[in-house]
Amino acid sequence: MKNWKSVAIAYGLPAVILLGYWYSALTPVSIQSPEFWTNMFLYLVASAALMNILDRTKADKVNKVTGAIIGISIVFLIGGMLFGSQIFRAKDYASLLTHTEGNFEEDLTITDPSQIPTIDRDMAERLGSRKLGEVLNLVSQFDVSTEYTQIAYKGDSVRVSPLEYVSFFRWLNNRADGIPHYVTVDMVTGDSELVNLEKNIHYSHSGYFGDDITRHIFFNYPTVMFENPVFELDEEGNPYYIAPIVEKKFSFMGPKEVVGVFVVDASSGDITRYSVADVPDWVDRVFPANMVMTQINYNGQYQGGYLNSVISKKGVIQNADGYNYIVLNDDLYLYTGLTSVAADESNIGFVLVNSRTKESKRYNISTATEWSAMESAQGSVQEKGYISTFPLLFNMENKPVYQLSLKDDAGLIKMYAFVNATNYQKVGTGNSLAAAWNAYTGGVVSTTTDEEEEVVETETLSGAITAMESVVIDGETTYYFMLEGDAETIYVAKVSIDKQLPFIKAGDTVTIEVDGARVVSIIKQ
Repeated sequence: MKNWKSVAIAYGLPAVILLGYWYSALTPVSIQSPEFWTNMFLYLVASAALMNILDRTKADKVNKVTGAIIGISIVFLIGGMLFGSQIFRAKDYASLLTHTEGNFEEDLTITDPSQIPTIDRDMAERLGSRKLGEVLNLVSQFDVSTEYTQIAYKGDSVRVSPLEYVSFFRWLNNRADGIPHYVTVDMVTGDSELVNLEKNIHYSHSGYFGDDITRHIFFNYPTVMFENPVFELDEEGNPYYIAPIVEKKFSFMGPKEVVGVFVVDASSGDITRYSVADVPDWVDRVFPANMVMTQINYNGQYQGGYLNSVISKKGVIQNADGYNYIVLNDDLYLYTGLTSVAADESNIGFVLVNSRTKESKRYNISTATEWSAMESAQGSVQEKGYISTFPLLFNMENKPVYQLSLKDDAGLIKMYAFVNATNYQKVGTGNSLAAAWNAYTGGVVSTTTDEEEEVVETETLSGAITAMESVVIDGETTYYFMLEGDAETIYVAKVSIDKQLPFIKAGDTVTIEVDGARVVSIIKQ
């Protein structure tokens, strides 16, 4: 009897502790889960240790069996790690994400700067909190969740976030009724809305026990590995959580890949499982950004094999170590630049990856890096100490142009900037998108439409400068000068068009290319 009690305690007590941890940590019961292997290892070690303490007569046998199981498991794990590693599967890693060639002019042409989304997560949080503050009876019970998922909603770029319970006791008081609202923030206009729900949200990240959305999915599918559920809306505005289902590729210790999604009705808790090919069109967040960014690097690093990636590094490229999202044709795309592993000041192109299908388009356009553009924009207003957001790249007036926002220490957007993507010293900043675009173009705003394309003609002139003055406008030095023989026209040139401009003075002979009175280029004779 004593022996049976010892066995029950030695293996039962760690099992109870493991179950408690399992309920909290939600470890998938899958051989593809490293956490599952770790839990089993600790369980066997703890049980063997207890058995040694409680019944020394069985210690040797238990230790041998436990040691054999652990030894086999370690060999199995090492084999899985090697078989699924980049050393032996470099080409497979490179093929996790492949690119097709994109058309920059067709896909990313912007003719109206005011339609560019500029509201980032920080600003969306402030706008959403302000909206909740308008409804005083909600403030004591709920807050706005910090999720603020960016989605394509009815063709627009929108951030959405549910309300959340302020505390455990607020959850107890309100769980029967659920969460009655969510917040939307338009990323172009900044308009925010507190949406009333016909069917309240009962499953969310702020719920406890079975109302926690992750635990709700886990206890329905305990053997399936899935990523963090994200909040989304269908086209009717109904709230859902989307949880990407993942599996390990090449071996149980290989990289993760999305193979489907759980679409969970946040009101009823109903869970529908879809394969990647069958995901509804309104779902946006199927492939997590960190996974996409990693696979972009795999594709750039291992095209020439593993040895090439660590020795010669011929043709090896990487992502820009930063990303943004953009809505195109009612789909959400991840944007990031591509640069060489030498980490120089230029990109060799960029990619747009559909976050629902993982379809990737590569654009082979040589530009300055996003980080160079950010530094240039910050430098143009360096006295203010603003910090730049990660930019987006557009085709504007048939040239690649970065657009970004400049924020103060409190995270508030104070200014906007346009930066020439091929000559990042050319910057236009302003307190609004229109003002920034005017500063960038020297007051000329394109109004090109699909039906009628505006053709800008330039003129080349030569002559001696008779008078020249400079002023600082929106943080950039601008030069005004006149040419000999023309006493009426005052030409305007921003310092960013040529680094030699500060050294040109009255009396020098120059050749200039102008659009009206705006100088496009200048060469000293």
